[in-house]
Amino acid sequence: MGAAAVMIDEEVSPPELLLVEHSYRARGAWGLPGGSLDSIPGDPNRAGSPSSPDDVLESALRREVAEELGFEITAVRLLRVDAIPYVAEEPGPYRLDFFYRCSPQQGFATLREGLASGRLKPHSPEISQMRLVPLPDLNDYDLYSSDARLLREDLRRLEPGLMRLASSET
Repeated sequence: MGAAAVMIDEEVSPPELLLVEHSYRARGAWGLPGGSLDSIPGDPNRAGSPSSPDDVLESALRREVAEELGFEITAVRLLRVDAIPYVAEEPGPYRLDFFYRCSPQQGFATLREGLASGRLKPHSPEISQMRLVPLPDLNDYDLYSSDARLLREDLRRLEPGLMRLASSET
């Protein structure tokens, strides 16, 4: 299972999305920040195993963003759950990805200033760079397949007002 942060600054025109470039992917290098859920201790096949906390996914997402990007986020709401049977960029078993609409805890203006000044840089060798990308420019990026599906197809249905705002600026 994985969790991804969909951070869209709607205060700029056109709206901008935070993308990260993953150093370990030859294809689909650009995508949303986030990561996989750590295993919870215990035996899932035995009754009486300790239950997981209710916010385990949000906690994992907060941890991944803080570790890899160096800032805290505020999870706004669950946007989409996607069952992915095969990911070309990372072959393996099924994945279940949870996409959350989030915001940087210090706000987008502080994020933008940190990126522009070079003070805010990735904190992990897994991330080559991060940038705010205008929504109309997403097609210019080699997006990770499951993120691309969400951003290029599902976002139109899930956030119609946002997509109208993005398309009215182009």
